[in-house]
Amino acid sequence: MSTLLEILNLLGGLAVFLFGMKIMSDGLQKVSGDKMRQLLGIATTNRFAATACGALVTSIIQSSSATTVMVVGFASAGLLNLYQSLGVIFGANIGTTMTAWIVSLFGFKMQISLFALPVIAIGFFAQFIPKFAIVRRMGETLVGFGLLFLGLDLMKNAIPADFAQNPQVVAWISRFRPDNLFNLLTLIFSGTILTVILQSSSAVMAMTLTCAAAGIIDFQTSCALVLGENIGTTITANLAAIGASKTAKRAALGHFLFNIIGVFWVVCIFKHFVNLIDWLVPGSPYTQDPEQLTAVLPYHISAFHTVFNVINTIVMLPLLKQLAQLTYLIIPKSKREDKKEHELIFLSTRFTNTPELALIAVRKEVERMMSFVTKMTDKLIHAVKIDDDKMFTRLIDDVKAAEKTTDVLEHKINIYLTALTHGNLSRQAVAQAFSLFDVLNSIEHMGDCGEKIARILEKFHDKQPFTEADIDDLEEIAKLTKNITKRTRRILVDIQQPTRQWHLQAEKTFDEALQDEEKLNSLRKRFLHDLRERINAGQTSTPDAITAYADILNNFERIGDYALRVNENILGMRAEERAMNDTPAAVQK
Repeated sequence: MSTLLEILNLLGGLAVFLFGMKIMSDGLQKVSGDKMRQLLGIATTNRFAATACGALVTSIIQSSSATTVMVVGFASAGLLNLYQSLGVIFGANIGTTMTAWIVSLFGFKMQISLFALPVIAIGFFAQFIPKFAIVRRMGETLVGFGLLFLGLDLMKNAIPADFAQNPQVVAWISRFRPDNLFNLLTLIFSGTILTVILQSSSAVMAMTLTCAAAGIIDFQTSCALVLGENIGTTITANLAAIGASKTAKRAALGHFLFNIIGVFWVVCIFKHFVNLIDWLVPGSPYTQDPEQLTAVLPYHISAFHTVFNVINTIVMLPLLKQLAQLTYLIIPKSKREDKKEHELIFLSTRFTNTPELALIAVRKEVERMMSFVTKMTDKLIHAVKIDDDKMFTRLIDDVKAAEKTTDVLEHKINIYLTALTHGNLSRQAVAQAFSLFDVLNSIEHMGDCGEKIARILEKFHDKQPFTEADIDDLEEIAKLTKNITKRTRRILVDIQQPTRQWHLQAEKTFDEALQDEEKLNSLRKRFLHDLRERINAGQTSTPDAITAYADILNNFERIGDYALRVNENILGMRAEERAMNDTPAAVQK
């Protein structure tokens, strides 16, 4: 009974550790905000910058899984190519070693209970302080940090002091020491499976450090488990790549191959590599003194983890091209690899671990949706005046197809956003999400208006009811509408950039769109006035033609209205975003 209770206590400590790691990672991601977008933008320069970026981002958010899932999503979206993705993933493997060092530095030398609960208390109450939004996010991070170490302390205390000296335990453990290749591979496999089950290499690393510090497993056994943890952590990215593009699948596969190759060469020189770490780090990891073991062994294990990933990155980075080619051999190109218009390409992978970044991807998906409306208005300009029946039919079909695409995308993005709002989002992120709902609705209405115009033109094309003056008017208002939609899309592109310079550019574009929309309203009024004059002078054709002409003018004007609404929402969303970062929460309310 007591053994069962000890196991449950150990698992309870592990659960608290995992929960703390999740809360801390989520909090750090919210604190970092747009900074992660900027860091990932660095990855587009070269492989070395990509590696440094991956290491830095992972060190900040304390989760290699979050980084790799993020990278898989960006690769699927086409934001990062395969080479850039692999570079970031290489760096993520280095960045994740920081967790082991944090645990080693603070988790075994200090009495954790003395600061873990106070840190949790400070973090909890910080979330209710009506100050800057960043204070609340840092409070969440502190709660996670405290819970992480509280879980570590619970795991340490769950292991009896004499557990390592129990003859049965000693006999059982000695069977799995990496004295031969079979035992070494068994331990690596065990570390892999445990990481896959827990979905956290940091948690397995913490367990390894705890058991090693307690004398349950020796240094070499710990190193073998660490190698398995490096393989197991690649599973998360591969799961994230299910249903994603082939580029994303190749990025995830590259992560797996990177670690498999690294583990292979370390296995070949395992004893020599372990001896190298023993030489580099002061103190003996083989001491029988419990106090010295606790003081020395965690550092040796952390150093093994770091040196392995650093050397593996140095070895593999010059071979990045070859690794990419290997992924192409395993996952070859296909004719159907190109993305379909009706599919979400920026949201093809769920960013459940990084909801703040998911909103960035949503913005890009919205901008892509707006591009179909812009193409639609361009087609309508030609459709208004063209005489060629075959070309006219093609233009009308293209408009209808674009409208269908906007409908499908609006539905899918709405579903994604709805799911996202049920997650743990910051106030800023929630406000952005609801603004994006309105933007989606407006763009979808723009598409509907465009389709109505196309159907009216299609209905009267053979009858040729419009006068030359009518056609000139329709062409003029169509061109002005296209200008507004182009500027609207430009704002959606500009607003992706976090700098003030780009924000000013977006404001300038908005002013131009506002002027065009005012011209559009004036033009519609003038054309309708001219229409009445022509009616009075008996210069028009049938009543149906008059109605069709007015409906087309009205729908072009509605497109302009909806476009302006999109602009206002996007700029308002960005202004609120900036205010959230600069203004006290009491003022925001």
